[in-house]
Amino acid sequence: MSFILLLLEWKDFTRQQIISFQISAGVFGTLGAFLGGVLGDYFAFLPRGRIYIALTSVIGGTIFYALFLFSNAYHSAVFWYSMFHLWGGWTPAATLRPICAKLAQNASERAQIVAAWILLEKTSSAIFGAPLVGFLTKRLFDATNNASDEVALSNREKADALAFNLFVLSTLFWFICAYFFVLMARAEAADGSMTPKRHLTRKISTV
Repeated sequence: MSFILLLLEWKDFTRQQIISFQISAGVFGTLGAFLGGVLGDYFAFLPRGRIYIALTSVIGGTIFYALFLFSNAYHSAVFWYSMFHLWGGWTPAATLRPICAKLAQNASERAQIVAAWILLEKTSSAIFGAPLVGFLTKRLFDATNNASDEVALSNREKADALAFNLFVLSTLFWFICAYFFVLMARAEAADGSMTPKRHLTRKISTV
């Protein structure tokens, strides 16, 4: 979030406009998590339904995030940022938590899964998140300065460089995420045990 605030500042948005980005992120992020849970439950009875919801969220969220990063007008930027939080936050409630709950046999296993999940998430974000973005952006600034023999870059040039690095890194890891969801879909298709059998419950109820 710190790099997003820096990006918005370099795009010459006012403080009131930057605050509106934070408010929209909180509001639409909450709505997105709720919508993800609703969609996950609605499509849970389809083969690989939850995983397809996650793939839709990852791909759509990547597109909306890219549109936000390269938008310089305030209204378009806040719109795409809101759509990113509304669309890109479905995976935990729609897919990850329900599948982890199905895999766990008891509360102890569920706690171990959540602990490993948080450990991997925090470790990867600490290594490949802000430090890597800062390192790549600094290198890009240095290369631009050396090429143009200028002492300082304009805010627009800094914003473009930072937006490019954020786009490359986020897209790379989201595509890796989508790849593992595809592997999960193939594993579920081979197993077939993770999809609830609605037609069986209907037959039992009619009997």
